[in-house]
Amino acid sequence: MFRLTVTLVVIIGAGIGLYKWKSDPHSTRLPFGTTDLASVSKELSKLPDDERALVESYVKRSNGDVLPPKFADPDNPLTARTFAEAIKLQRTWEEKQKVTNAHVAELREQREAKLAPLRAVVRASVVKAEVITRNEYQARRDPTFYQRPYQVDQSLAFMTQIRLQNLSDETIVAVRGSLQATDKEAYLPMDLCWIDIGSQQSIPSGDAIEITCGHDYRGASQQQKDFTSDTSGRFRVVWEPKSVKFASGRELDTGL
Repeated sequence: MFRLTVTLVVIIGAGIGLYKWKSDPHSTRLPFGTTDLASVSKELSKLPDDERALVESYVKRSNGDVLPPKFADPDNPLTARTFAEAIKLQRTWEEKQKVTNAHVAELREQREAKLAPLRAVVRASVVKAEVITRNEYQARRDPTFYQRPYQVDQSLAFMTQIRLQNLSDETIVAVRGSLQATDKEAYLPMDLCWIDIGSQQSIPSGDAIEITCGHDYRGASQQQKDFTSDTSGRFRVVWEPKSVKFASGRELDTGL
């Protein structure tokens, strides 16, 4: 009788444990090969808000893929098969990202500190950005272009008109630096102009000069076309001066 009672207790306990395991949303298996969580939405809704967000972020980051442990990146393993595994991996990844982001922010601050003194004495800005025909581009660079025999070329080219303004109390005789546009829809910035002027284009204190930039042989990308007509704030122009030289001989250099 005692043995029967013990057996029943064990069976009942195992049944209760199995029921709890099956009803625990953490044991839910992730859909494979998709980021659509509709098939597990009921189980997902049972998770606390923070854990649900971790599962959703993990699935988005993994794109629904599951790698065997032996093929996974040890620093970023995408091996989760259940909610519980996804929560654990995503939480670890986000903690690492916090450290990485803090380091990147520190490096960015250091870079901005080096650029600040040069930005304080010379400003670069885009006056106009255009997509024009290659013939027109060549004519803009050489006013005598249409006065000579030429081959008609209606392919497109990207051109920018850049203003350099001297904000200092001295004449600037040389400037080097890059003007770029960050794009909310792209990871890398877009080059607008590499600026390298010498004494032949010196800029007196308080004055400004304008230069044109572009490469007629490269064509015009969709991103460049979008830049010329952007009114949504998608692009942000960034001036990164490298060096500035004054008529007095004084020089500023970022060392970057």
